[in-house]
Amino acid sequence: MWQDTAGFNFSGADLALDSQLHELADTGAISLISQLQTTLDLQQQLDIFAMHASRILPLTVLNLRTAQGHFAAAGSIAGQYHYHTELQLEQHLLGQLSYQSNHPFSPLVQRQLLLLESEWLYALRNALLVNRLQQMALKDPLTGLGNRRFFDDSFSKAIQLAKRHQQPFALLLLDLDNFKQVNDLSGHSTGDQVLLAVADCMRETLRATDSLFRFGGDEFALLLQDQDAEHAELIACRLQQKINQHPLLKLHQVGCSIGLAWLAAEQKERDLFHQADEALYQAKTTGKGKVAAERLTVKGLSQPRSGINKVSASLAAAS
Repeated sequence: MWQDTAGFNFSGADLALDSQLHELADTGAISLISQLQTTLDLQQQLDIFAMHASRILPLTVLNLRTAQGHFAAAGSIAGQYHYHTELQLEQHLLGQLSYQSNHPFSPLVQRQLLLLESEWLYALRNALLVNRLQQMALKDPLTGLGNRRFFDDSFSKAIQLAKRHQQPFALLLLDLDNFKQVNDLSGHSTGDQVLLAVADCMRETLRATDSLFRFGGDEFALLLQDQDAEHAELIACRLQQKINQHPLLKLHQVGCSIGLAWLAAEQKERDLFHQADEALYQAKTTGKGKVAAERLTVKGLSQPRSGINKVSASLAAAS
């Protein structure tokens, strides 16, 4: 038996396997670097790395967590064994990798994965820098929410994802009530504070997996992943209640109207947006501070849902 510097015991067979893995990793690292140089897309880089890592040990899951978002390698399913590492370059944490496999992560395998990860670090850092610049171009400069350009891209992708996984998906369009009079009477600086307060209410009410956007002015949009109609309605009413109770918004008598629509398998994205827009119009025309929702029937006709204002009234009574 041999003792390595990390404190693990290895047999002669282990050392032979270690030599084979070193040769495989060295060869793979050269190929990995050349392939990573072809893209600055984080998802594509993760998929390339997953392909090479799977040559060392068959993987069922490989997830990358960064400050800019979470990414999963294609075809991820749960595995029996788990292994987690941190990706650091020049004392800066770039991200965290989570591996899963139906085979154990032996010390030898861990060493080879660490070697392979080291070959990714510079390409990953460059991709993160580019991704950060791209995200800055897709953010509303005042609130930090996504802008309309980001919404258009995210909306299409979210619908594709919901249909692929047969998951419910909801779109909320929100318009502030009495915002114009705040700008007219108190000035645009106060108006900006109102918009920031609304954005904070949205962040505090929604999950991290939901997406928030400001179209401009006092118009906002929310994409709710994996939420059916009932839960989406409840979230809309909770958000409305949160806005109504915010001290600054209450002081200036700013509320909101919300239009809600949710995805059915046969719908197209333009139909879904049109439904939410129509629902918002209904909410605005029937009085301020309303939530309205529509659904697509089998024949393709939109019908309003009943009971949503009862939910809103119940929440208001509970407060």
